[in-house]
Amino acid sequence: MQPFLTRWNSLFAKWPAAALVLVVVLFRILPHPVNFAPTLALAWNLHRWSSVSSKFTLGLVLFLACLGGDWAVNSLLYNMDTAQNLTYLAQPGVWVLYLTYGLLFLMGPLASRPGLSGTLVRVPLASLLFFVVSNTTVWLWGGMYPTNLGGWVTALVAGLPFLPMALTGDVLYTALFRRLSPVPTQQEVQSLPLASKDI
Repeated sequence: MQPFLTRWNSLFAKWPAAALVLVVVLFRILPHPVNFAPTLALAWNLHRWSSVSSKFTLGLVLFLACLGGDWAVNSLLYNMDTAQNLTYLAQPGVWVLYLTYGLLFLMGPLASRPGLSGTLVRVPLASLLFFVVSNTTVWLWGGMYPTNLGGWVTALVAGLPFLPMALTGDVLYTALFRRLSPVPTQQEVQSLPLASKDI
C-alpha cells in the first residue's frame, strides 16, 4: 500500500485534477460489481482537497470525472460511438444525476466527520439520496413505469436489489479517498486532541 500511496502523492503533486479524474475513470471501467462505483464518494470527499485546489477546480474535476467515466463506460463496455454518447448525454436524467453529485460536493464539508462512525452514518445517507434521485429519473424519463405515485414506488422497489452494493462501494471508496487526500479538513483538525494539535 505504501508504494502506491507514494506514487499517488507524486502524481497528485504534479497533476492533481488529472489524478482524481483518472482514478474515477479507471475504477469505473475495470471489472467491478454492478453499482460499485467511486463517483459518489469522490463528490462527497472532494472538499478534502480544498487546501490545494480552488472550489471551481474541484467542481470541474467532479464534472470531468462524471463525464469521462460515463463516456469511457459507454464507449469501452457498451460499444457506443460518439453520436450515441452525445445522445446519452442529451438525456435530462443524466444531468439531474450530475447536479446531484454537485449537491453532494457542496454538502461534503457540512457533513464531514473524522473516523469510522462518520463514514458509516453519513455516507449511507448520501447513498440513499442518490438512490432516490437516480430511480426517480428512471421513473420520469426511462419510459418503464407509469408516471404516477404507484409507478414511482415501483421504480424505487425495482432498484432495491442494487442498493446494498452501491452502499458498500460508497463506504469503501470514501475510506479510500480519505486515505489518499493530501491533508485533513479543518473539521478534522479541530477534532484532534489538544496534544496532537500542538505537534
